Amino acid sequence: MTDRLLTERQRNELEFYEEFSRYNPPSQVLFDPVSGKDPKPWNSYWYVMDVVKQNFRGGDSKLLDFGCGTGANALLFSKIGYEVFGFDISPNNVCLAETMAEKYGVKDRTHFSVGVAEHLNYPDSYFDVVVGIDILHHVSISEALTECSRVLKPGGVAIFHEPVRVPVLDTLRETSVGRWLVPKERSLARHITEDERKLTPEDLKIIKKFDPDLSAQRFVLLSRFDRFIRNPKYKERSVLEKMDLKLLSLVPSLKTFGGVVVLVLKKQR
Repeated sequence: MTDRLLTERQRNELEFYEEFSRYNPPSQVLFDPVSGKDPKPWNSYWYVMDVVKQNFRGGDSKLLDFGCGTGANALLFSKIGYEVFGFDISPNNVCLAETMAEKYGVKDRTHFSVGVAEHLNYPDSYFDVVVGIDILHHVSISEALTECSRVLKPGGVAIFHEPVRVPVLDTLRETSVGRWLVPKERSLARHITEDERKLTPEDLKIIKKFDPDLSAQRFVLLSRFDRFIRNPKYKERSVLEKMDLKLLSLVPSLKTFGGVVVLVLKKQR
């Protein structure tokens, strides 16, 4: 991959994550989400790990970490038992992922490379599971999912965790007051890239073309306010996340207002 092959958006992402990873190198990886202890089904990221565990079929199962970043999630997948392959647009991210894999003793079950979501360097029908965590809103969705489908085995599963636009609330967020409260401009401190955007209803329609029967689990209803009332260093359970789980289950119509979706797509045989 060279700069001349990248789109303007991809060059922006590359520049951002090269800088971001230098200022935010990983220090440790917590394996609690895959340990089976103290489960947190109300947390969207823990839910993803539960789905990944449910789809593990044995020691030869191959998983693609679709936009692996610095490799924290790849290490969790490897602890489940998968042979993990991960790619990222940032060479420094890939270097950090390799370093963390060696630190935690999973170097033999993880393989990292530099690449882009729209043009994967993997064979057809190679992976049992593909997992993308907060990646689709950074890429060209249709191209990325076409590649995802190509490298996924028939019957394989793709799992994506993504932020989505919410009626009314996102419109309010885009006002001057909303931007003051929750800035959207490029920021290394807030981890916001120049071109990222939440998934729209039109994006979800594109995704559904790849599996009309996809599962879509919503999260983050009241817990969107955690950022204003909860100390980010406080690692205990979020009461609002637990309330969200109950509310979204009891009142299905509220799912429209869930700000995060976990999508599970299955490739037809």
